[in-house]
Amino acid sequence: MHFVLVHGWGFHAGIWADVVTHLGPVEVTLVDLGFVSGGPKGKNEWPQDSIAIGHSLGLLWLLQQGRSFKGVVSVQGFDCFRCHVPQSRVAALKRGLERDAGATLQAFWRSCGAAGFALPEALNVSRLDEGLDWLMHWDARPAKQQLDCPMLALAARDDPIVPPAMTEAIWNDTRIEWSEEGGHVLPLRHPRWCARHVLEFAHALPPQR
Repeated sequence: MHFVLVHGWGFHAGIWADVVTHLGPVEVTLVDLGFVSGGPKGKNEWPQDSIAIGHSLGLLWLLQQGRSFKGVVSVQGFDCFRCHVPQSRVAALKRGLERDAGATLQAFWRSCGAAGFALPEALNVSRLDEGLDWLMHWDARPAKQQLDCPMLALAARDDPIVPPAMTEAIWNDTRIEWSEEGGHVLPLRHPRWCARHVLEFAHALPPQR
């Protein structure tokens, strides 16, 4: 059993550390998108029969790769951000990055429930800006529709970034497991809960043909 895990915008692969611990003795590939330094070193290659787990933008990034998976788990993720959120919100973040990247990310982390996630010198501002472009332009709905594998969505009812109505609109034909709270950082706030649902999902997958 192999898992590939991708973090969301404004974070690094360390967001998965406690989830990986609770997953137990499994093979894991962590992908780091380069937004913030200080996390574990990431890789961009993984076995074809992996189970993909994406947090927030990380799920969109995974879908954009056009790869096949044994299963897909969205952790507060989406297949198209701009389809549900006004472009003005992302544009405001881009302006904030230009004015004061440190203060902008501190405010973002606070809103997510992960205040003080990293220091200002850890930020890769140009890569963060590129990630915001992904949010503004990428639409992976066709890629999600073409996936021929089971999917699971994990969500929090108090998520300020991907609220319940957005989650239900995106994953209306997919099983959704809800946490009553967790902000936008379920992997940090409830790693054991995330790992339990991921493992239950993984063990229920049909064997590869």
